[in-house]
Amino acid sequence: MADGRQQKDKEQAMKEFIFKAYSDDGSVIEDSVQAESQREAAAEIFARELHLIHLEEKKEPASLFSWSRPFSSRQKLALFAEEWASLLDAGLTMTDSISLLEKQMNKKERALLSSIRKTISTGHGVGESFERARCFPPFFLSLLSVGELSGTLPEELHRLSRYYLKEDHFIKSIEGALAYPLFVTFFALCLFIVILTFILPSFALLFDSLSIPFPPAASLALSLGLWLKDYGLYLAGALLFSITGAILFFYSKQGREMGHSLLYRSRFYRRLLLVRFCAALSALLESGRTLSESLRDSRDVLGNRNAQRALSFVADHLERGEDFPDVLERSGFSLPLVHHLCRVGMESGELPRFLRQAEEILTHETERKIRRFRAILEPSLLLFTGAVTALMVFSVMLPVFQAAGAHMG
Repeated sequence: MADGRQQKDKEQAMKEFIFKAYSDDGSVIEDSVQAESQREAAAEIFARELHLIHLEEKKEPASLFSWSRPFSSRQKLALFAEEWASLLDAGLTMTDSISLLEKQMNKKERALLSSIRKTISTGHGVGESFERARCFPPFFLSLLSVGELSGTLPEELHRLSRYYLKEDHFIKSIEGALAYPLFVTFFALCLFIVILTFILPSFALLFDSLSIPFPPAASLALSLGLWLKDYGLYLAGALLFSITGAILFFYSKQGREMGHSLLYRSRFYRRLLLVRFCAALSALLESGRTLSESLRDSRDVLGNRNAQRALSFVADHLERGEDFPDVLERSGFSLPLVHHLCRVGMESGELPRFLRQAEEILTHETERKIRRFRAILEPSLLLFTGAVTALMVFSVMLPVFQAAGAHMG
């Protein structure tokens, strides 16, 4: 056991080095080698009877959480897959098509594709080369490997493009629906702070100079405004500290587990996950994967550990010979609509088609609910903001008008 642990530690300590060398016949070779240090890598290259030109350690790509990492957006992945498929359909070779795509990319993406192309040219598989880059999502890599093994890579790339375009449209529709209510809420909050901290104190001085009693409601608002003026920075600092702490907590293992559990309890959030699940599972089944393999591969697109555990539960029981729709219903992840369409699909032998139908129905239903939510929320926010602002104005201005009327009388 100790020897096995030492062997594992040694494997983890190995680094990948990229080198350029030439052989005795003059041919130039670009490849990579695994070694613990640069010296050992050079020794390995010399042992192959090669003459070293250049040797460097392969740099890890940017963090997966970085916004600037290559191919970070769904739209960019869809465009890349579609253009690559078109070049392959036109008869270009694998390396030539990637070489042409490099010219259309930015600096980071160009360097990444160049590295992948060089890895492929040394005899490595397409799926393996893209997996080494560590910048592409597991679902992309899964269909890429399927296409490579079955000889249908252009078809799988077209399928990937359709999947990411649909997902991008769906996510953007949700973001667009939430953007305006958030903007109105932020604007209203800023307006109230300005009224409380700047406008009301000015009116208080005016009332005091005219010996007019300040209204009770306005006095309460003025007290809140003066408190914000004196302690607003401390409050903002405390809020910023709390938000930062909450973000750090939810990035921890325990925090992610809690966040995933809280979100998973929401029926609306599970509906969003089911849209992605149905789209991914139908694409994987159409590519020729078995149902059990497709279930395990589709877990990666969900991004929620509770949903991933539910799919693992379904895959495990499916391998024991149990009925897929029944196990999916018992997992607690499915909705009655998905369960019913999966049963019809299994009985008819057209499960991918019925999964696509479930995806379309859930997408339309989700978008309808979002539109209804916006139709109620947006006017409610505007009415609330207008009512509070009007109340503050009338509570301040009414005594002024009364005093002016009494003076004129």
